[in-house]
Amino acid sequence: GFHFSLCRSKSFERRSMTSWPWMKGVQVAVADPIPPVNEHDKRPSVKELIEKHRSVIDQVKQELGQDPLYDDTKHDDLWILRFVLSHKKKKKAVIKAAKHTLQFRREHKLDEEDMRPYPPVGGPDHPRKAANIRYAACNGDDFCLFCVPDPQLGVITVLELGSIDQYKLVETLPEEDWLPSFLYLSEWCFQWLDYISRTTGRLTKNTRLAHAGALRFSSISSENQRRDGKVMAIMEDIYPQLLQGIFVCNAPVWIQIPWRLVRPFFPKRVVEKLDFIAPHKNKHELKRLLPHISIENLPTRFGGKNETWPVDFPVPPTTTSSS
Repeated sequence: GFHFSLCRSKSFERRSMTSWPWMKGVQVAVADPIPPVNEHDKRPSVKELIEKHRSVIDQVKQELGQDPLYDDTKHDDLWILRFVLSHKKKKKAVIKAAKHTLQFRREHKLDEEDMRPYPPVGGPDHPRKAANIRYAACNGDDFCLFCVPDPQLGVITVLELGSIDQYKLVETLPEEDWLPSFLYLSEWCFQWLDYISRTTGRLTKNTRLAHAGALRFSSISSENQRRDGKVMAIMEDIYPQLLQGIFVCNAPVWIQIPWRLVRPFFPKRVVEKLDFIAPHKNKHELKRLLPHISIENLPTRFGGKNETWPVDFPVPPTTTSSS
């Protein structure tokens, strides 16, 4: 116990920085928490969460230390914390998920570069985006946008469900395209959220806003939902604590029927984070979006003041893109 904690404090002194490529040039692994960005910002302090779960984190770290893929300049307290929170402090489950993630990241070469300048849809090209480009070509221009409207608040995904051509996706794309496509967008979100969590000192997650007003019953493909659910389950394991919530807004009344049918395809942790709301009609429901995006940045179809559609937020500058 004493010897390990002594080693831990020495290793902490040795590296107050982290070696993730998207943290290049940032002097601290986790900053002290900044003041809340606005009155709605309730994100918890990373340092407080780490101290609260210190004992489990240290036990997991000791076990992971035996793994040849473990690197304490990357797989630090915050990295382990996310697994601890997702697996409800069950040590065996935490270690298993963390080791699986180490292997997965090595296999898919995810630790090698900063992808933040290359959003999954639009923006500059990147060799890893090939499947995303094929996926986007099947849908309307506004089907899905990934943006960082406020670099201190996190990543917002804006979806127009009526612009997603589920049948065309299934007919045009091989099922093998689903994994690289979802993997790129998850990794892009993770890198931004990790950077924001570390630099603001507040645990930050991805909020998805899905507009369902133009969705038609005939456009829902159960095969598309099956493929989505299968890949989402893999992403949930590899990216714990990535998703804050999915707000399905202005959905037609009939949506509950197909939702009950496709719901079994989706991981339980995703289903629990799904919420059907009508923010343009209900002020109380609108308020639930404001911890994640300001009313000025929120598009009008979600009850906000931003009249630009499709939304257009330039990717914030990054140390690696400007160097």
